[in-house]
Amino acid sequence: MKNKVLNKSNLKDINNFAHLGNFQKKLKTFKSDYENLERFIDDFEKYLETQIEPPSSKLNSQDRIFEGIVNRLDVLSDFKKITIRIYLESQKNPKLLITLNKYIHKYFSSFLKSPISLGTSYLIYIYSFNIWIEDDENMDKTMAAIGNSFEGINKIKSFIKI
Repeated sequence: MKNKVLNKSNLKDINNFAHLGNFQKKLKTFKSDYENLERFIDDFEKYLETQIEPPSSKLNSQDRIFEGIVNRLDVLSDFKKITIRIYLESQKNPKLLITLNKYIHKYFSSFLKSPISLGTSYLIYIYSFNIWIEDDENMDKTMAAIGNSFEGINKIKSFIKI
């Protein structure tokens, strides 16, 4: 299994041990340069790029943000233990957080051009991600949180001219 390219099958295998204390040791047996978790994150995010459908450009900005967040979290759901492990490790290591942020920004920038839309998507994504961690497969709580975020943003917008 050493030095394989990430695909859905082997990511499912990695997902099965992502919550274990010896995660990084086992990950290194999968691919030797995964001793550096940043390289695993790079490969994982590159795999995700091939799996996540970007929202239609025909949608308005708010609907694109909503669909973009849901589409990303839906694909991440197949690898929730890996995703949570990356999240926890990135809290301990700012370099990993920067790597992760680079890919999240790249994803949202692929279908949002306005700096306001990008900022909005990022804030809502961070909030909804934290709800998603505790949510079940149907993501009802997550989608409600995204909807509530837009309601709050629209209330704020009504007081200021953007």
